[in-house]
Amino acid sequence: MREITLALAIMSLAGCGTFTDFGKPDGRTWSAISCSGFAGWEACNKKAREACPNGYDIANQEENQATGHRSMLYSCKR
Repeated sequence: MREITLALAIMSLAGCGTFTDFGKPDGRTWSAISCSGFAGWEACNKKAREACPNGYDIANQEENQATGHRSMLYSCKR
């Protein structure tokens, strides 16, 4: 949970984009994506689909409706 909180804090400072390589004990790499704006969750899902041709799992999604900020933590399927 601490890693997710740290990732989301970094993303809120970075604006739109991707911050990757959150190593987890299960050996998978988790990536954080920030997709604020009018596009909605589809912008995050599009970025994850482009990065993960075999699909992806989502660990966390957060949205601030007041600011339109969205962030998602995902991992590509093997």
